[in-house]
Amino acid sequence: MNDQQRNKVESETLRTFKAERPSEYFSHLDDDLAAFKAFDSQRENLYRFGLTFPPEFFNNKSLIDLGAGTGEATVSLARWGAICTLVEMNPDAVEVAKRVFSQHTNNFNQHSFINSSLYDLDLDLLKESFDISSSCGVFTHVADKAKAFAILASLAKPGGYVIYGDRNTLGGLQEMLQRYAIYQLGGQSDEKIVEIAEILFSEDIDRSQRSVARRTRRAIIFDRWVIQQQDDPSVNEVLTFFEQEGLEYVSSWPRIDFPGRGNSVLSDPRNLPALRDGARLIESLWMVLNKGESENILSCNPIQNNEKFYDQLEVIGESLRNHQINDRVDVGQLIDKFIHLGSSVTTNNAILSERLEQFSLEVQEFLKMIEASNDPQDIRKRIDSFKILFRGYAGVRHVDYVAFKPR
Repeated sequence: MNDQQRNKVESETLRTFKAERPSEYFSHLDDDLAAFKAFDSQRENLYRFGLTFPPEFFNNKSLIDLGAGTGEATVSLARWGAICTLVEMNPDAVEVAKRVFSQHTNNFNQHSFINSSLYDLDLDLLKESFDISSSCGVFTHVADKAKAFAILASLAKPGGYVIYGDRNTLGGLQEMLQRYAIYQLGGQSDEKIVEIAEILFSEDIDRSQRSVARRTRRAIIFDRWVIQQQDDPSVNEVLTFFEQEGLEYVSSWPRIDFPGRGNSVLSDPRNLPALRDGARLIESLWMVLNKGESENILSCNPIQNNEKFYDQLEVIGESLRNHQINDRVDVGQLIDKFIHLGSSVTTNNAILSERLEQFSLEVQEFLKMIEASNDPQDIRKRIDSFKILFRGYAGVRHVDYVAFKPR
């Protein structure tokens, strides 16, 4: 990966996110204080109960956040006592971040704001300077994730922690199918993408707006479908990044831990091969997530003869990965892949089998109707009849991880 390619992707990403800032969760609202309190409470729940990385741990810790955006996902960490350095290449977002920190912390002058690409940081100065290095929702939009991750890991002190979050390849498969549909139906400009997205996937946008992160509809659409560089990593890739940088996995949310993980209080929780294998089952559940955790509980019996199924799943994930406006898809081949996926499911769990087969059939129908019709309204009517595809959660869009950097 050369500097010219990296700079091109960064320039395109900056253009998109200067038009609509995807990290504005509460600062743009009239009731921003009430919205902030709700979002701040959600952040505490995530760290205390999800990542089991409690707010008290941040007190008096130095923290750097790469791609911090408007600072709205970082300011809670500062309120818990972290001394924060925010790195963000969008100058408009940096100004919002300063306002957010001024309003919601009582020690604004202790925090630093750097308007820079993460690739341009002075690592000679900053290397191993922070108790915690963090980056969430950023690397999916960069051209060189391996280098970005190496930078993130290098910033943490030995004995420190790395917090990393991004989308997931299979958890985001439905979103890639949405991108394919929007672009095929004429989404060749920002405004046309907005128009088609509202017709086809308004329910998905509604659900996102009802969450505690109250982004505008345009911000959601720009973050999912207008942005072109969106190369979502698999769990295996993230664990490989950890391994390459000498980091040890600690926790995640949603959990990548497989059912039955651990066999004794004396067993080593750092069993990376087992974690990699078990996470493949978890990702298959993420792909078809619709109603939430209750359906996953009923579906968590292991898939039998699973190598064929998981191999086909990875092939499908790669087929749609980082789908962009000018990409072409061999729809016949893709339909065949989903047919093979459905036929490769072998499980004694009828619920899981039914979910996966239903999902496969709906994807096949969806791909065929995108080829046959250029009328978004007609396609929307047929989408409304689906049971899994684009319904409810429509997959898992983001996963946060915590890793330890050994001394």
